[in-house]
Amino acid sequence: MIIGITGNIGAGKSTFSQFLKVKGFKVLNADDLAKGALRKGEPAYEPVVSAFGKEILAEDGEIDKRKLADIVFSDKEALKKLTSITHPMVKQKIISSAKSKEPIFVEAAVLIESGWYKVVDKVVVVFAYRGQRYLRASKRFTLRDVIRRDRLQLPYNEKLKFADFLVCNTGTFLELKTQVDLLVEDILSGRSRGI
Repeated sequence: MIIGITGNIGAGKSTFSQFLKVKGFKVLNADDLAKGALRKGEPAYEPVVSAFGKEILAEDGEIDKRKLADIVFSDKEALKKLTSITHPMVKQKIISSAKSKEPIFVEAAVLIESGWYKVVDKVVVVFAYRGQRYLRASKRFTLRDVIRRDRLQLPYNEKLKFADFLVCNTGTFLELKTQVDLLVEDILSGRSRGI
């Protein structure tokens, strides 16, 4: 079984995933899979350099992820061009993980937007209020970048249409951990409290 975890920027998907890892579950991170595909010698490297030019390269010849992010998060067409290259590769990695007998979780901010929700068995949406999300995400990105990324993601009223489970990350770590425990219990037992 493959369970997708999604939610908008700063919702707490990574914290949720960390709790799952502590419990011994395998969690794939779609961003990490996409970044891995961009490394020199990997399948996306040449097509991305060809599409965006050598200006995106660092001194060592690797793709500078920050330069690339600056381009694609300020231009929807550029983002479409990048995702048309990387998303099929990430999707294939997700599908190949289904061979495992144990449940596998896939953390992906764009699980719905990319269509990857079609290859997972269940969808978990992690929710937090916009103010909470922006505050959390601004520890990693500038507020301007947070807002730009958030605008490219589906609003929650759309994401919830695809959800099998809703996790509200609006409280404490302990409350979030309790929800992880309940979710795992439901998934392993075949129950569904739904949303």
